[in-house]
Amino acid sequence: MGASPVSTAIRGRYGDLVSVRISTDVRQLEDLLEVLANASFPVNPQLFHRPLDVLVEFPAWTGQVAQLKAHLAAAGFDRSVKVCSPLDPL
Repeated sequence: MGASPVSTAIRGRYGDLVSVRISTDVRQLEDLLEVLANASFPVNPQLFHRPLDVLVEFPAWTGQVAQLKAHLAAAGFDRSVKVCSPLDPL
Protein backbone atom coordinates (compact mmCIF):
# COMPACT_ATOMS: atom_id res chain seq x y z
CA MET A 1 0.00 0.00 0.00
CA GLY A 2 1.48 3.40 -1.01
CA ALA A 3 1.98 6.28 1.35
CA SER A 4 -0.56 9.07 1.13
CA PRO A 5 0.66 12.61 0.53
CA VAL A 6 0.93 14.75 3.64
CA SER A 7 -0.88 18.07 3.53
CA THR A 8 0.75 21.02 5.24
CA ALA A 9 -2.51 22.97 5.27
CA ILE A 10 -4.22 23.68 8.54
CA ARG A 11 -7.97 23.86 8.08
CA GLY A 12 -10.44 25.45 10.43
CA ARG A 13 -13.91 26.88 10.57
CA TYR A 14 -12.92 29.84 8.36
CA GLY A 15 -10.89 27.93 5.76
CA ASP A 16 -7.18 27.24 5.45
CA LEU A 17 -4.57 29.01 7.51
CA VAL A 18 -2.49 31.35 5.36
CA SER A 19 0.18 33.93 5.91
CA VAL A 20 -0.67 37.54 5.03
CA ARG A 21 2.31 39.72 4.13
CA ILE A 22 2.15 43.46 3.68
CA SER A 23 5.12 45.50 2.59
CA THR A 24 5.04 49.15 3.62
CA ASP A 25 7.23 52.19 3.85
CA VAL A 26 8.63 52.80 7.34
CA ARG A 27 6.76 56.12 7.51
CA GLN A 28 3.42 54.34 7.00
CA LEU A 29 4.01 51.50 9.46
CA GLU A 30 2.12 53.09 12.34
CA ASP A 31 -0.90 53.76 10.09
CA LEU A 32 -0.87 50.16 8.84
CA LEU A 33 -0.71 48.77 12.37
CA GLU A 34 -3.64 50.97 13.35
CA VAL A 35 -5.70 49.58 10.45
CA LEU A 36 -4.80 46.02 11.46
CA ALA A 37 -5.74 46.75 15.09
CA ASN A 38 -9.26 47.56 13.86
CA ALA A 39 -9.69 44.31 11.91
CA SER A 40 -12.66 42.12 12.79
CA PHE A 41 -10.34 39.35 14.03
CA PRO A 42 -7.20 39.46 16.17
CA VAL A 43 -3.99 40.21 14.27
CA ASN A 44 -0.63 39.42 15.84
CA PRO A 45 1.88 40.83 13.34
CA GLN A 46 5.57 40.13 13.09
CA LEU A 47 7.70 42.96 11.72
CA PHE A 48 10.69 42.38 9.49
CA HIS A 49 12.71 45.55 8.93
CA ARG A 50 14.43 45.65 5.55
CA PRO A 51 16.61 48.37 4.01
CA LEU A 52 13.81 50.11 2.07
CA ASP A 53 10.64 48.99 3.83
CA VAL A 54 9.06 46.90 6.56
CA LEU A 55 7.38 43.55 5.96
CA VAL A 56 4.41 42.93 8.25
CA GLU A 57 3.37 39.28 8.43
CA PHE A 58 0.58 37.52 10.34
CA PRO A 59 -1.60 34.40 10.09
CA ALA A 60 -5.21 34.56 8.92
CA TRP A 61 -7.88 32.19 7.64
CA THR A 62 -8.77 32.24 3.95
CA GLY A 63 -12.35 33.11 4.86
CA GLN A 64 -11.13 36.34 6.46
CA VAL A 65 -8.85 37.48 3.63
CA ALA A 66 -11.47 39.20 1.42
CA GLN A 67 -12.78 41.28 4.31
CA LEU A 68 -9.23 42.11 5.38
CA LYS A 69 -8.27 43.18 1.85
CA ALA A 70 -11.34 45.45 1.66
CA HIS A 71 -10.43 46.95 5.04
CA LEU A 72 -6.86 47.55 3.87
CA ALA A 73 -8.00 48.93 0.50
CA ALA A 74 -10.15 51.53 2.25
CA ALA A 75 -6.99 52.71 4.02
CA GLY A 76 -4.83 52.62 0.88
CA PHE A 77 -2.78 49.50 1.70
CA ASP A 78 -4.36 47.07 -0.82
CA ARG A 79 -1.56 47.11 -3.41
CA SER A 80 1.02 45.64 -1.05
CA VAL A 81 -0.93 42.63 0.30
CA LYS A 82 0.31 39.12 -0.48
CA VAL A 83 -1.37 35.93 0.70
CA CYS A 84 0.79 32.80 0.74
CA SER A 85 1.39 29.51 2.51
CA PRO A 86 2.62 29.86 6.09
CA LEU A 87 5.65 27.79 5.07
CA ASP A 88 6.73 30.02 2.17
CA PRO A 89 10.06 31.75 2.81
CA LEU A 90 10.14 35.50 3.21
